Amino acid sequence: MRSCAALLTAAISALAILVLTAAPANAHAVLVASSPEDGARVDSSPAAVTLTFDESVRLVPGAAQVISMTGDRADSGSAQLSTDGTTVVIPLKPHVPQGSYAATWRVVSADTHVVSGSISFGIGQDAGAPAVAPADRSGSLTRTADIAGGVVDVGLVLCAGLALVCRILWPWALGLVRIRMLIGCGWVIIGLATVTQFLMQGPEALNLGWSAAFSTDALNETLSSRTGVVLLVRVVLIAMLGIALRRPQRGWTGVVAACTAGVTVTVVICGHAGAGEQMWLATPVTAAHVVAMTVWLGGLVALLVAVLPSGRTDNLRRWSSTAFACISVLILSGEYQAWRQVQPVEALWSTGYGITLTVKLSLVTVMLAVAYIGQRRLDPKVLRRTVPAEMVLGLAVLVATTALISQAPARTTFGPPVSLTAPLDSRSARIHIDTTRRGPTSISVTALNPQGRPTAAEAVSGTLSSDDAGVAALKVKFEPTAGGEWRSTYAVVPLPGSWTLNLTVEFSTSDAVVTSAAFRVW
Repeated sequence: MRSCAALLTAAISALAILVLTAAPANAHAVLVASSPEDGARVDSSPAAVTLTFDESVRLVPGAAQVISMTGDRADSGSAQLSTDGTTVVIPLKPHVPQGSYAATWRVVSADTHVVSGSISFGIGQDAGAPAVAPADRSGSLTRTADIAGGVVDVGLVLCAGLALVCRILWPWALGLVRIRMLIGCGWVIIGLATVTQFLMQGPEALNLGWSAAFSTDALNETLSSRTGVVLLVRVVLIAMLGIALRRPQRGWTGVVAACTAGVTVTVVICGHAGAGEQMWLATPVTAAHVVAMTVWLGGLVALLVAVLPSGRTDNLRRWSSTAFACISVLILSGEYQAWRQVQPVEALWSTGYGITLTVKLSLVTVMLAVAYIGQRRLDPKVLRRTVPAEMVLGLAVLVATTALISQAPARTTFGPPVSLTAPLDSRSARIHIDTTRRGPTSISVTALNPQGRPTAAEAVSGTLSSDDAGVAALKVKFEPTAGGEWRSTYAVVPLPGSWTLNLTVEFSTSDAVVTSAAFRVW
């Protein structure tokens, strides 16, 4: 028994000597060098970002990436580990544009601890600073192009909608001079608005002024763009539509309808439906929406200008069925468009697009109520009062539609400010984030005493992380301001999802508290 005890004591003593005399090991892998260096400004895009640690590490799959301030990935492919395991190489895409970038990583150190962090660098500008946008010289061009887009809708109503309704329901109206003049004016309006859009596209893309509308560079820019090609296709369709409109035979009605559908699709592709997710569905649904609006309003013009003044009220019931079909298509397709462009639902009353859409929906609702009154009895006397009101409301709807075209969809602009509170032992931190839209933001932090009043802090530092976005840690630097508030000098949340702001608040050299607060980025 004594011999066993002696052996156990000797073993423990030997182990203690080994532990005490062994070289100390680092608790975590530490970044000792990087290329580009943290905070560096480089003149041209590097081929890769390299991160060198003081000991061998193991990569976490997909956790090393390079992100721009707008959330675009600048890395190409998976990160690679050097032979000795101490250097991580993140390859970059060729010709990465000017801007500020953050390289983030999450690795496993030799002692199995997970280490995460980030560095920032700038290409052609300072690191950690938003790009300085060039002066906007094409603002008036953009507004003109937006107005031209709304004018195309008016032209479609006068030309295609009026012509189709008259050909199908009231062929005799095509013999009236005023109807032929309206159809011709509508055709000219579509053509002029399309030419205007074509001439504005190049200078707008190149941020040039009006004088560049006919320049070679602007025209080449337009012709090489998708929008330019679509507008050229529209010009061909407009020419075909003009030929078909001059043929009164019934067989040409199908050609008029086909050309109308084609022009409508080109209008839709150049709008919000031609961008974002579900383009394959949004394009035909929005085209059906525009065609339904065109036919409905075109029919109202026919009623107002030809049918009711002449006293010939034939086919009113067929018109009622046609209008009901158009309204049904408008409601169903409008619901889909609203769902696609207004996310989340709070954006409906907190963004310009959502408010404009609400106004449009209100106008359409009133318009439907007026239409119901007129269609319920189909009495010419009642229609003479309701149709002008419908027409005025229809014009207001077209104005609201033009305003929608000129605004970014709510799904791309929603990001309300948020205020948070995080505990600091018996104290707390008041956090305010100016915008939760992905991209640059401003974060302010104020330390509060137990009574909820601001208290002084010697230093504040932080990082932003997101499991949803796969970002381990983006450093946030804070500078003190008046009133005990600390404000970020530059912060960016480049991707949507759930994010966490991790804070370290130092009240003295011996009093530092770590806390965190979660928030949603859109």
